[in-house]
Parts: sequence; structure tokens; C-alpha cells
Amino acid sequence: MESFRLKNIVILILVLMNLCLLGLLGLRVTTGLSAQAEAREQMVQLYAAEGVFLDGDLISGTTPPAGLTLTRDTAEEEKLAEFLLGEPLSPSDGGGGVTTYQNANGSAVFRSDGTFDVVIDQSGEAAETLCRAFCRAFHYDGLTFSLEGASGTAAALQTYNSAPVVNCTVTFTISDNRVTAVSGAHLPQEGQSVSGDGALSSLGALNAFLSTVQSGAVVTAVTDLYLCYELQSTIATPMALVPAWCIVTDTASYYVNCYTGTVSAG
Repeated sequence: MESFRLKNIVILILVLMNLCLLGLLGLRVTTGLSAQAEAREQMVQLYAAEGVFLDGDLISGTTPPAGLTLTRDTAEEEKLAEFLLGEPLSPSDGGGGVTTYQNANGSAVFRSDGTFDVVIDQSGEAAETLCRAFCRAFHYDGLTFSLEGASGTAAALQTYNSAPVVNCTVTFTISDNRVTAVSGAHLPQEGQSVSGDGALSSLGALNAFLSTVQSGAVVTAVTDLYLCYELQSTIATPMALVPAWCIVTDTASYYVNCYTGTVSAG
């Protein structure tokens, strides 16, 4: 009987301890959420003091992704060339990281930093159909056309893991409803993560941008705030993606580097 009572007492103590731990955890979460809400409100007020409207609901708690080092994918480049020019292709190495593919339909030149130029001598597909199919196949988004009649240009933005790469675009040249040239940058969709300590939160990015506002940027409202990538290229690392916050305003878009806090206009 005594052992039975002792067992029940131990169980009761363990239950009470678990309840206490759950209560402490709940208090910590509640305190954390309260602090975040207070920080958002303070940021809204700081912007209001500069005459800029900022909706607190735009301020995200999302953690920025890691930076990435991308490795050139020649098989992907050939696939892109085949998509626009058809098969078979004749490849040639021009040195200095430049590869060219040619056939009777045109030529495609690819470089180690991801940039490329394609000239199409013959294309039987309607321009809009080809542009949309290309963007679906090679991870571009936001396709827009600028045409006068059946001629002009179209442009789209590269994405990586569904996030836009703000300075990585493709441009289509269109003549008589046929694509005659395609140029821009194309990124391989696999890369190696690069650790970056202290990546800026959305609040940190807004604080960095506030200095730009105080320095004279003409802005009256922040209309959107989201994570993106910036493409950077050096001799040592031809293709690197750095996370950034895009701050969209009523006058322009600005990009805040998540590692350096540097603000650049789009």
C-alpha cells in the first residue's frame, strides 16, 4: 500500500513539473511575441516620424535563407541552347570560360558568370508561346512584353527556389512575332550553402533603409517587403547568391543586403 501511494505521489510531482515547464514555455513564447509586436510598432512610428507610411503587417519574422555559391552547369547550358536552336548542336570552347553552340538555326554563347547571348536565325514558333515556354522550363518569372505591333522586347526575372534574383534577367528580342535573340543571365539551380552570421531580419533591413530615407530618398510609403537574392560575381566566385530584403516603396524598389546592410536602389 505504501509503495502504491509513493508511486502516485511521484507521478503527481512529475505531472506538476511538466505543467510548470509548459507554463514557463508559454510565458516565454508570449513574451517573445509581445517583444516582436512592440519592435514592429516602434519601427512603424520611426517611419511615421519621417513622413513615411509603413504597415506593421508587412514586417515579417521570416529568417533569411543562406547565401549560395553556384557551380557552372554546362549540361544545363546545352539544354537551354537546344531549347532555342534545336538539335543537333556543334559546341566549341572559346577559352576564358566561353562556350559556343551552333547549328543552322543560330548560335548561343555562354560565359562562366552565367551570362549568355543567343542569336536565332530561324524560329518557327510564335514569340509569346516561345517566351512563356522558355520561362517555365528555365525558372523565370514575371514575364512582361513591350511591343509595337508584332515587334519589340519581352523580359523576365530569374528565380532560385522560388525567390526572385533581382539582378538576373532574360530579354527576348522580337521581330514580326518571332524571337530573333535572347540574352541575359541563367543560373544553375543547385548550389553550395555559404554560412553568414547575423543575417539581417526584416526589422534590421528597415532600420538600414531608414537611414536612406533620412538621407533624402523621396518616399512616402512602404508598399511591400520580401526576401530575394542578389547575384554577385567575382573572379574567385563567378556566381554567388546573397540574400537581401526588397523594400518596395511608392517611388522605387530598394534592396538591403542581409549580410552587409548595404542599401541599393533597384
